[in-house]
Amino acid sequence: MKQVVRERKLEGSFNFRELGGYETMDGRHVKSGKLYRSGNLSAVTEAGIEVLKELEISAILDLRDEDEINKYPDPDIAGVTWNHVPLINDDKVVRQPGDLSQFENKLLNSKPGEMLVNLNRQLVSNTTGLRQVIQLLLDNRGKPILFHCMAGKDRTGVVAATILSLLGVPREIIIEDYLLTNKAQSEIEAGFEAIGHTMPDVIDKETVKAIFEARLEYIQEFFKEIEVQYGTVDSYLVNGIGLKEEEIALLRDFYLE
Repeated sequence: MKQVVRERKLEGSFNFRELGGYETMDGRHVKSGKLYRSGNLSAVTEAGIEVLKELEISAILDLRDEDEINKYPDPDIAGVTWNHVPLINDDKVVRQPGDLSQFENKLLNSKPGEMLVNLNRQLVSNTTGLRQVIQLLLDNRGKPILFHCMAGKDRTGVVAATILSLLGVPREIIIEDYLLTNKAQSEIEAGFEAIGHTMPDVIDKETVKAIFEARLEYIQEFFKEIEVQYGTVDSYLVNGIGLKEEEIALLRDFYLE
Protein backbone atom coordinates (compact mmCIF):
# COMPACT_ATOMS: atom_id res chain seq x y z
CA MET A 1 0.00 0.00 0.00
CA LYS A 2 1.43 3.40 -0.94
CA GLN A 3 2.19 5.88 1.82
CA VAL A 4 -0.54 8.41 2.56
CA VAL A 5 0.35 12.11 2.75
CA ARG A 6 -1.49 13.15 5.91
CA GLU A 7 -0.60 16.82 6.28
CA ARG A 8 -1.85 18.85 3.33
CA LYS A 9 -1.94 22.54 2.53
CA LEU A 10 -5.31 24.25 2.44
CA GLU A 11 -4.67 27.93 1.80
CA GLY A 12 -6.51 30.09 4.31
CA SER A 13 -7.02 27.25 6.79
CA PHE A 14 -4.74 25.16 9.01
CA ASN A 15 -4.30 21.79 10.69
CA PHE A 16 -5.69 20.11 7.56
CA ARG A 17 -5.00 16.41 7.13
CA GLU A 18 -6.62 13.11 6.24
CA LEU A 19 -7.26 9.91 8.17
CA GLY A 20 -6.50 7.50 5.33
CA GLY A 21 -3.99 4.68 5.50
CA TYR A 22 -4.25 3.72 9.16
CA GLU A 23 -4.22 -0.04 9.73
CA THR A 24 -7.05 -1.61 11.72
CA MET A 25 -6.82 -4.42 14.22
CA ASP A 26 -8.13 -6.90 11.62
CA GLY A 27 -5.47 -5.95 9.07
CA ARG A 28 -7.52 -3.66 6.85
CA HIS A 29 -6.73 0.01 6.20
CA VAL A 30 -8.72 3.23 6.28
CA LYS A 31 -9.28 4.26 2.66
CA SER A 32 -7.30 7.24 1.47
CA GLY A 33 -9.12 10.31 0.18
CA LYS A 34 -12.31 9.80 2.20
CA LEU A 35 -12.00 11.39 5.65
CA TYR A 36 -10.46 14.82 6.21
CA ARG A 37 -10.18 17.08 9.26
CA SER A 38 -9.19 20.73 9.66
CA GLY A 39 -9.45 23.93 11.62
CA ASN A 40 -11.50 27.05 10.83
CA LEU A 41 -12.49 27.37 7.15
CA SER A 42 -13.83 30.94 7.16
CA ALA A 43 -10.69 32.40 5.56
CA VAL A 44 -10.14 29.68 2.94
CA THR A 45 -8.96 31.25 -0.31
CA GLU A 46 -10.10 30.46 -3.83
CA ALA A 47 -6.99 28.30 -4.16
CA GLY A 48 -8.04 26.43 -1.01
CA ILE A 49 -11.54 25.92 -2.38
CA GLU A 50 -10.02 24.49 -5.54
CA VAL A 51 -8.12 21.96 -3.40
CA LEU A 52 -11.38 20.86 -1.78
CA LYS A 53 -12.95 20.48 -5.22
CA GLU A 54 -9.97 18.46 -6.46
CA LEU A 55 -10.32 16.17 -3.45
CA GLU A 56 -14.01 15.78 -4.39
CA ILE A 57 -15.20 16.74 -0.91
CA SER A 58 -18.96 16.14 -1.00
CA ALA A 59 -19.86 17.34 2.50
CA ILE A 60 -18.47 19.66 5.16
CA LEU A 61 -19.38 18.96 8.78
CA ASP A 62 -19.11 22.02 11.03
CA LEU A 63 -18.80 21.10 14.73
CA ARG A 64 -18.83 24.66 16.07
CA ASP A 65 -21.46 26.55 18.04
CA GLU A 66 -23.81 29.14 16.52
CA ASP A 67 -21.85 32.15 17.82
CA GLU A 68 -18.64 30.86 16.21
CA ILE A 69 -20.39 30.22 12.92
CA ASN A 70 -22.00 33.66 12.91
CA LYS A 71 -18.60 35.32 13.37
CA TYR A 72 -16.64 33.03 11.07
CA PRO A 73 -18.95 31.31 8.57
CA ASP A 74 -17.76 28.57 6.25
CA PRO A 75 -17.64 29.45 2.55
CA ASP A 76 -20.37 28.31 0.21
CA ILE A 77 -18.87 25.82 -2.21
CA ALA A 78 -20.82 24.65 -5.23
CA GLY A 79 -21.55 20.94 -5.08
CA VAL A 80 -20.60 20.64 -1.39
CA THR A 81 -23.29 20.27 1.27
CA TRP A 82 -22.79 22.08 4.58
CA ASN A 83 -23.89 20.29 7.76
CA HIS A 84 -23.97 21.64 11.30
CA VAL A 85 -23.62 19.44 14.38
CA PRO A 86 -22.58 21.50 17.44
CA LEU A 87 -20.72 19.29 19.89
CA ILE A 88 -20.64 21.76 22.78
CA ASN A 89 -23.38 24.35 22.18
CA ASP A 90 -22.21 26.40 25.14
CA ASP A 91 -20.40 29.74 24.82
CA LYS A 92 -19.76 29.78 28.57
CA VAL A 93 -16.81 27.38 28.38
CA VAL A 94 -13.40 27.68 26.74
CA ARG A 95 -13.81 25.76 23.49
CA GLN A 96 -10.84 27.11 21.54
CA PRO A 97 -8.09 29.78 21.73
CA GLY A 98 -10.41 32.53 20.52
CA ASP A 99 -12.46 32.19 23.72
CA LEU A 100 -9.57 33.10 26.04
CA SER A 101 -10.35 36.81 26.25
CA GLN A 102 -13.83 36.05 27.61
CA PHE A 103 -12.59 34.00 30.55
CA GLU A 104 -9.69 35.94 32.02
CA ASN A 105 -10.81 35.70 35.67
CA LYS A 106 -11.74 32.03 35.43
CA LEU A 107 -8.44 31.13 33.79
CA LEU A 108 -6.44 32.98 36.42
CA ASN A 109 -7.64 30.44 39.00
CA SER A 110 -7.24 27.27 36.92
CA LYS A 111 -4.29 25.04 36.15
CA PRO A 112 -2.96 25.15 32.57
CA GLY A 113 -4.91 22.63 30.49
CA GLU A 114 -7.51 21.91 33.19
CA MET A 115 -10.38 23.33 31.14
CA LEU A 116 -9.58 21.21 28.09
CA VAL A 117 -9.26 18.08 30.22
CA ASN A 118 -12.77 18.84 31.48
CA LEU A 119 -14.01 19.67 27.99
CA ASN A 120 -12.85 16.36 26.54
CA ARG A 121 -14.53 14.55 29.41
CA GLN A 122 -17.79 16.46 28.84
CA LEU A 123 -17.81 15.68 25.12
CA VAL A 124 -18.49 12.01 25.93
CA SER A 125 -21.99 12.94 27.08
CA ASN A 126 -23.00 14.46 23.75
CA THR A 127 -24.09 11.14 22.32
CA THR A 128 -26.86 12.85 20.34
CA GLY A 129 -24.32 14.99 18.49
CA LEU A 130 -21.97 12.10 17.84
CA ARG A 131 -24.88 10.03 16.56
CA GLN A 132 -25.65 12.83 14.08
CA VAL A 133 -22.01 12.83 12.98
CA ILE A 134 -22.08 9.08 12.32
CA GLN A 135 -25.44 9.38 10.57
CA LEU A 136 -23.92 11.88 8.16
CA LEU A 137 -21.20 9.33 7.35
CA LEU A 138 -23.86 6.69 6.74
CA ASP A 139 -25.89 9.03 4.54
CA ASN A 140 -22.77 10.11 2.64
CA ARG A 141 -22.03 6.45 1.79
CA GLY A 142 -18.26 6.70 1.64
CA LYS A 143 -17.98 9.93 -0.34
CA PRO A 144 -15.15 12.28 0.79
CA ILE A 145 -16.08 14.37 3.82
CA LEU A 146 -14.34 17.13 5.80
CA PHE A 147 -15.13 17.84 9.46
CA HIS A 148 -13.79 20.77 11.47
CA CYS A 149 -14.13 23.12 14.44
CA MET A 150 -12.09 26.28 15.12
CA ALA A 151 -8.62 24.92 15.93
CA GLY A 152 -9.29 21.47 14.48
CA LYS A 153 -8.14 19.96 17.74
CA ASP A 154 -10.60 19.05 20.53
CA ARG A 155 -14.05 18.70 18.95
CA THR A 156 -12.44 17.60 15.71
CA GLY A 157 -10.10 15.31 17.65
CA VAL A 158 -12.96 13.62 19.49
CA VAL A 159 -14.85 13.04 16.22
CA ALA A 160 -11.70 11.61 14.60
CA ALA A 161 -11.12 9.37 17.63
CA THR A 162 -14.72 8.14 17.53
CA ILE A 163 -14.64 7.39 13.80
CA LEU A 164 -11.26 5.65 13.94
CA SER A 165 -12.39 3.60 16.96
CA LEU A 166 -15.53 2.58 15.10
CA LEU A 167 -13.40 1.49 12.13
CA GLY A 168 -11.21 -0.66 14.38
CA VAL A 169 -8.02 1.43 14.44
CA PRO A 170 -5.92 0.69 17.57
CA ARG A 171 -5.96 3.22 20.42
CA GLU A 172 -2.24 4.00 20.13
CA ILE A 173 -2.63 5.00 16.47
CA ILE A 174 -5.67 7.15 17.29
CA ILE A 175 -3.62 8.98 19.92
CA GLU A 176 -0.74 9.45 17.46
CA ASP A 177 -3.19 11.01 15.01
CA TYR A 178 -4.53 13.34 17.69
CA LEU A 179 -1.02 14.50 18.60
CA LEU A 180 -0.19 15.35 14.96
CA THR A 181 -1.93 18.67 15.64
CA ASN A 182 1.18 19.75 17.53
CA LYS A 183 3.12 19.79 14.25
CA ALA A 184 0.76 22.55 13.08
CA GLN A 185 1.14 24.86 16.10
CA SER A 186 2.66 27.81 14.26
CA GLU A 187 0.02 27.77 11.52
CA ILE A 188 -2.79 27.43 14.07
CA GLU A 189 -1.52 30.46 15.97
CA ALA A 190 -1.10 32.41 12.72
CA GLY A 191 -4.62 31.40 11.68
CA PHE A 192 -6.14 32.83 14.85
CA GLU A 193 -4.10 36.02 14.55
CA ALA A 194 -5.31 36.41 10.95
CA ILE A 195 -8.94 36.56 12.09
CA GLY A 196 -8.15 39.10 14.80
CA HIS A 197 -7.66 37.02 17.94
CA THR A 198 -4.99 38.23 20.36
CA MET A 199 -4.17 36.67 23.71
CA PRO A 200 -4.89 38.81 26.82
CA ASP A 201 -1.70 39.88 28.63
CA VAL A 202 -3.11 38.89 32.01
CA ILE A 203 -3.30 35.20 31.02
CA ASP A 204 0.04 33.49 31.60
CA LYS A 205 1.94 31.87 28.74
CA GLU A 206 1.55 28.34 30.10
CA THR A 207 -2.25 28.64 30.02
CA VAL A 208 -2.19 29.97 26.46
CA LYS A 209 0.18 27.17 25.43
CA ALA A 210 -2.13 24.59 26.98
CA ILE A 211 -5.09 25.89 24.96
CA PHE A 212 -3.20 25.69 21.66
CA GLU A 213 -1.63 22.27 22.22
CA ALA A 214 -3.06 18.81 21.70
CA ARG A 215 -1.96 17.14 24.91
CA LEU A 216 -1.99 13.45 25.65
CA GLU A 217 -4.06 13.95 28.80
CA TYR A 218 -6.85 15.64 26.81
CA ILE A 219 -7.62 12.70 24.54
CA GLN A 220 -6.87 10.21 27.31
CA GLU A 221 -9.57 11.87 29.40
CA PHE A 222 -12.08 11.32 26.59
CA PHE A 223 -11.34 7.59 26.51
CA LYS A 224 -11.15 7.36 30.31
CA GLU A 225 -14.61 8.89 30.69
CA ILE A 226 -16.01 6.47 28.11
CA GLU A 227 -14.61 3.55 30.10
CA VAL A 228 -15.97 4.94 33.37
CA GLN A 229 -19.47 5.29 31.96
CA TYR A 230 -19.65 2.41 29.46
CA GLY A 231 -16.77 0.03 30.18
CA THR A 232 -15.46 -0.08 26.59
CA VAL A 233 -15.50 2.03 23.44
CA ASP A 234 -17.49 -0.70 21.68
CA SER A 235 -20.17 -0.46 24.36
CA TYR A 236 -20.17 3.34 24.03
CA LEU A 237 -20.74 3.11 20.28
CA VAL A 238 -23.70 0.75 20.72
CA ASN A 239 -25.22 1.70 24.09
CA GLY A 240 -24.21 5.36 24.20
CA ILE A 241 -24.26 6.65 20.65
CA GLY A 242 -26.87 4.07 19.66
CA LEU A 243 -25.27 2.44 16.64
CA LYS A 244 -26.49 -0.90 15.39
CA GLU A 245 -24.01 -3.64 14.55
CA GLU A 246 -25.14 -3.55 10.92
CA GLU A 247 -24.46 0.20 10.76
CA ILE A 248 -20.94 -0.31 12.05
CA ALA A 249 -20.40 -3.05 9.46
CA LEU A 250 -21.72 -0.75 6.72
CA LEU A 251 -19.40 2.08 7.75
CA ARG A 252 -16.46 -0.29 7.68
CA ASP A 253 -17.44 -1.32 4.16
CA PHE A 254 -17.55 2.36 3.15
CA TYR A 255 -14.26 3.43 4.70
CA LEU A 256 -12.00 0.37 4.88
CA GLU A 257 -10.13 -1.64 2.27
